[in-house]
Amino acid sequence: MFVVPLRRAAMPAVVVFALLFLSACVSTSTQPLSPAKSPADDREYRLLTLDNNMQVLLISDPDTPKAAAALDVLVGSGDNPDGRAGLAHFLEHMLFLGTDKYPDAAEYEQFITEHGGRRNAYTSFEHTNYFFDINAPYLPEALDRFAQFFIAPRFDAQYVEREKQAVEAEYQMGLKSDGRRGLDVLQEVMNPEHPFSQFSVGSLQTLADRPNALVRDDLITFYDKHYSANVMRLVVLGTQSLDELQEIVVPMFSQVPDRSFSHDKIEQPFFAAGSLPLMVEIEPLATLKELQVSFPIDDYRDLYHVKPVSYLGNLVGHEGEGSLLSQLKAEGLAEGLGAGSGFGWRGGSLFSVSISLTEKGVQQRERVLELLFAYMDMLRNAGPVKALYQEQARIADLSFRFKEQVEPMNYVSALASGMHYYAPEDVLEGPYLMEDYREDVLSGLLQRLTPDNALIMLTDKSVATDTVSRYYDVPYSSRTLASGELSQPDAAQFTELLKLPEPNGFIADDISLVDIDPESSQQPVVVVETPRQKVWFMQDSEFRIPKGATYINFRSTEVGDSAQHSAAASLYAALLKDSVNEFAYPARLAGLNFSLYKHAQGISLRISGYDDKQAALLQELLANIESPVFSQQRFGNIRQDMIRDLRNAVAKRPSSQVMDDLRESLLYGEWGEQAMIDALQSIDLAGVQRYAQEFWRSATAETLIYGNYDAAVASRVSSLLAALLPDTAPPPMPTLEVLKLSAGEGLQYVVDVPHDDAVLAWYLQAAGNDWVDRAASSLTAQIMKSGFFQQLRTEQQLGYVVSTFYWPQLDVPGVVMIVQSPVADAAGLADAMQTFMLGVQPALDEQQFTRHKAALLADILQPDKNLWERAEFYWQSIAKKQLDFDGKQALAEAVDTMTLEQWREYYDRVFIELRHSLQVVAPGKAGKLPAGDYQRFVEADAIKAGHQTYTLE
Repeated sequence: MFVVPLRRAAMPAVVVFALLFLSACVSTSTQPLSPAKSPADDREYRLLTLDNNMQVLLISDPDTPKAAAALDVLVGSGDNPDGRAGLAHFLEHMLFLGTDKYPDAAEYEQFITEHGGRRNAYTSFEHTNYFFDINAPYLPEALDRFAQFFIAPRFDAQYVEREKQAVEAEYQMGLKSDGRRGLDVLQEVMNPEHPFSQFSVGSLQTLADRPNALVRDDLITFYDKHYSANVMRLVVLGTQSLDELQEIVVPMFSQVPDRSFSHDKIEQPFFAAGSLPLMVEIEPLATLKELQVSFPIDDYRDLYHVKPVSYLGNLVGHEGEGSLLSQLKAEGLAEGLGAGSGFGWRGGSLFSVSISLTEKGVQQRERVLELLFAYMDMLRNAGPVKALYQEQARIADLSFRFKEQVEPMNYVSALASGMHYYAPEDVLEGPYLMEDYREDVLSGLLQRLTPDNALIMLTDKSVATDTVSRYYDVPYSSRTLASGELSQPDAAQFTELLKLPEPNGFIADDISLVDIDPESSQQPVVVVETPRQKVWFMQDSEFRIPKGATYINFRSTEVGDSAQHSAAASLYAALLKDSVNEFAYPARLAGLNFSLYKHAQGISLRISGYDDKQAALLQELLANIESPVFSQQRFGNIRQDMIRDLRNAVAKRPSSQVMDDLRESLLYGEWGEQAMIDALQSIDLAGVQRYAQEFWRSATAETLIYGNYDAAVASRVSSLLAALLPDTAPPPMPTLEVLKLSAGEGLQYVVDVPHDDAVLAWYLQAAGNDWVDRAASSLTAQIMKSGFFQQLRTEQQLGYVVSTFYWPQLDVPGVVMIVQSPVADAAGLADAMQTFMLGVQPALDEQQFTRHKAALLADILQPDKNLWERAEFYWQSIAKKQLDFDGKQALAEAVDTMTLEQWREYYDRVFIELRHSLQVVAPGKAGKLPAGDYQRFVEADAIKAGHQTYTLE
């Protein structure tokens, strides 16, 4: 997988700088060190340097069900040799396909999968990062296989040829991605001498054998030069003690050669002298309207104690009153804005501001630029503000103090990357440190954000173009602007419009923990129940952090019965969220999050984070819901933005579009893009206001309050909700429904996806909806997934997107196989899937079945890692009416008691002989459909009409 740096929305300092790969000198001491850790972190850590100069972080967590490891090589696509674009990315692919000790190309994937794990990797401009997780007892064996990637990979010639096809498929898949296309244009207009200017993904052309230059030889030469222990960082997390982990890791990874590789500083500027300011206009495939303004700045990654880019990104990306976005919205010019650094290299970086424009904003782009540069002027004139800096530092410090556990695999991957840059004692705290206020550094950064130092990229369908990019065929134009063409605005005229943020009143002051009632329940209980309300409450006695979750589900009969009601509900929720954004944005910065969104039966409001200021936020949000004020301008812009997003569905990855179509064909109350567009275009502001009245006339509220709360909070929340709800008896809510396929039924839904690749998503529904059906289906997906990937992706090279997985819809169990292929038609994909399915059961022995069952059980029973996962489990259980909160245990018991013979009988009967089958097919350029006795459809509504359903009350 190749990863391009993303433009970052403004966010708290801790989040921005966790993503920026900061740098500092790292000690090579052979003495073990213990980095500073969060007071909330009960894991043990040890840093050490092996004799081959590989730096290693060991993490002991006796309670983790999943062990994990990651190794990050400080080598990426920016290191590709001349003429071999994509070689670093290709190397990442090849390391998974056999080593001298484990020569079978399928062995690593099979071992990880059969023992409950996952594995992946990514290549960016500066890094290649490999990572996996696995059920904790199997960490040593997995590490042994993993270590061999960096000791003795085989680079078998047969897989060199096959895997080039996978890279080509990934490249072809990105041809219609506007993100990849925009990067292609940037790489053409930047300085061609800079190493980041070269094509990064790779293709059959760039990886082709040439006279006296076989790609396998170049691959081995690149590996032997760059894959050196001294530029590798390894993180290993397991249940073992630190001493035990060290005994496992040191002998394995000390074998990795130290080739003493070192990088040179990149001396070439990102833009050639005299090329800025530069205006670039890009024609997108999607209905994208974006203005991105980027400024080359210094490389500040060694100043991670200062975090100047984070300070600036928080100010430019602020969304509160007086912010740049607030004024752009007020003038009808923009809908969203993000600011931060997405590119960094040895010697510099880019600070980018990305603005999502309205149609008016595209037409008045000069005004948008004027406001942006005026805001930069205001920041320069004000100079660095220590109080704002200290406020950001306080938020970051709280984030580290109450740091919560995340997925072990994601955790080790991020740590391995960051280890290249933080001092040893700071490898855990580095992303959160903001303790050195340096006015000179902050002022120096602000001086670089001027019109004369700007790259301006406008992406819109209306632009005039005169050039086509080399690799992604993107129409664009570029021209260097004359001096003064981007004039400095008169700061005085913007004094009343643009202002620095006010002090953030949502930062938590009271971080004490409430006393736990000794009589409190060990699961949520109903503490308020009326005809219109039900409130579930539970104190958290396990995670013990000063945070909590309050989730409110407003259900109404006026939501799922038509596309018109669905569109009105979505638009109404978006207007409500927009109307409180300026008030609530500081709360989000302070770690107090809220979301407001339409769902299948109504509108949900969620608040989570520090409990200290939650009451004030909830009261304001509910007051706004009770008496909203919507402007005609905001209504028009929000509606148009929603329509644009729906139209842009055609720019999504084809496999994602097909999965959306599959979901629509199964779920009643789901509507396709065109139906939603038509409904949105037919509604005006008065119609939304009328709809809101009807919504609340039938509304009920179900609430979960879980976390660091005392019991009295439930009655206070209930009283606030009562003001929104009628006091009459509510009408009955309609049921949620899922399409029910009959035994032996075969449906085929042909969808129009504008892409050359063929896509087939083959959905096989279980025979029923009880725990046995769920157990058999989830076991089937677990057993299939490794072999499916190995056979259809690695061996047959049918495409880059190849996957099979358990896919329950409203708990109705089912299995999906999906392939997106640039080389095979849909008929060929169906044949390959059928052949694979027929071979699954005969190839499975008792030992493999036992391993798969143990892996699935470990996954089902995996403990919640943090308060939010636990809250989500309770909330979903309530929604599914599993009010004993024992769904995990019930599924685990059904899996545990299923024998191999029982599974074989179920698999043959349900997934082979009498399938409950629905194929969703995007034929691609070949235009060929799978053959068979299928009932064919071209509309999801036609599939659902007249079918039986599973219902959820």
